[in-house]
Amino acid sequence: MKPFRAVYEARYGAFEVTATRSLSGSADNWRLDFQADSFFADINEYSRFLSRDGQLSPLHYEYRRSGLGRNRHTSLNFEHGENRVVNLTNADRTLENAPEKTQDKISYQLQLALDVAAGRQDLHYVVADGKKFREYRFTVTGKETLQTPLGEVETVKVQRVREDDDRETNIWFAPAWNYALVKLQQNEDGETYQIALTELIIDGKTINAR
Repeated sequence: MKPFRAVYEARYGAFEVTATRSLSGSADNWRLDFQADSFFADINEYSRFLSRDGQLSPLHYEYRRSGLGRNRHTSLNFEHGENRVVNLTNADRTLENAPEKTQDKISYQLQLALDVAAGRQDLHYVVADGKKFREYRFTVTGKETLQTPLGEVETVKVQRVREDDDRETNIWFAPAWNYALVKLQQNEDGETYQIALTELIIDGKTINAR
């Protein structure tokens, strides 16, 4: 795992947003940040976690949304020894009996990339979202070459498995770029939400178009 900073163009319908995703830290202590800014809302979230032998263990997760509408704030502590996820902003939503390897809402994305890189087939994650545990399942559907602002790159395409749900979510990871998330696309009721990579720095090295 290497530190990185990735910039994305996010699009939902007619709206466009710039988003930044960054990983910092070293050894087994890491922090993953996500920020998205637009004229109607600002979103900031981060996860602090340990990493051992390719397995991430969240310690703390924070989410803040401000702008039009109601502001939102979620703060979670992961107490692995007690199998508990403590909701610091609403104690009534503290989650007991947390399954082993429970992730937060952004750490699971990085765990997914690590598992795809390791060739794992059982891409199943339990995620604590501040209210309850959710189960996410994915399957590798193949390889695909994408054109990006950074050049052409071969990717591994992963699809989220949903039952009784018309939503379709696909994620593309680039092995040549340390399995960076290159693109995410979700289709629902004729609407498309997409984020696409526009800038990438890995371990201090800028990835440039060839």
